Amino acid sequence: MKLYLFILALIFNAPAFADSVALNAGVARITFTAQSRSSEMLVWYPTETAEFSWQAGPFLIPASRNAEVAEGRFPVILLSHGGGPTGGTPLILLELSAALARHGFIVIAPFHGKAPLAMRTKQIVAAWQAVQENVRFQPHLDADRLGMIGFSLGGAVALELAGAIPDIPHYLAYCAANPSDVMSCDHAPTDSEAPQRQAHMELSSSLPRISSVKALVLLDPFAALFSRSGLASVNQPTLLFRPVQSQLPAEANSANLMKDLPRSPELVSIPGRHFVFTDVCTPALLSTAGDICTDPAGIDRAAVHRSAERKIEVFFEQNL
Repeated sequence: MKLYLFILALIFNAPAFADSVALNAGVARITFTAQSRSSEMLVWYPTETAEFSWQAGPFLIPASRNAEVAEGRFPVILLSHGGGPTGGTPLILLELSAALARHGFIVIAPFHGKAPLAMRTKQIVAAWQAVQENVRFQPHLDADRLGMIGFSLGGAVALELAGAIPDIPHYLAYCAANPSDVMSCDHAPTDSEAPQRQAHMELSSSLPRISSVKALVLLDPFAALFSRSGLASVNQPTLLFRPVQSQLPAEANSANLMKDLPRSPELVSIPGRHFVFTDVCTPALLSTAGDICTDPAGIDRAAVHRSAERKIEVFFEQNL
């Protein structure tokens, strides 16, 4: 009898990562409203429908468009892409999003455009709310298992939503003392004529939070905004990836988090520069965005991605 009850417990408490069914990746593009502005997001999800890639401009989308969602409820990952002066796009993290969908996760990835940091956190909150209200996806969300991924500026978005508070005097002092650190101090997207670093100047009272986020994955995050006191409320398990040749200085960013987060992150060092996380570029993208597409000699970006994707999948399985 005890063995029988134990087996039942395993069955009914096992996570719904749908290992018993071969899953493919589906994707839908959804419009939502954030701060009275119309925005768009990609929602990646598991499907049993056959997977067909399709072209969107220079991007090859490795998922079936608007396929039926697989049966079941799935953990959810919020994804905030990087920024830079052009604003960035979630389309540079297609392979990671599709890999998570095939492994039984729903991934919500807004297009941030040239929105500054303060707006990006609000976009994530609004996107998550919109998917929870979406009749197609709502029955498939396991909202109690919520994680977040942030790449570059998206790392700051993830940290703020998890409870971090920017320390503006700390940040300004760092930038004044390190004028050569362009990526930390003068590389922010902005939709105004203000200096780029002004895009990070926000009042702590206006910061939204998603208290239900249980785990964070940070891909070479921008973290120069935060001092130890501002990170005191971030207690989630954190997986931190750091490319060994990154142009984003470690001291103010990844190393800052390693010493100042109250719960030490799990650090993964990978070969490559800051943009090694972005997808292997199509020829069309390579011709227009060589800075994010090229790696130092000897770097196999596809192999780096396969290893990182597996580590991320396992981390979320264990912590959501």
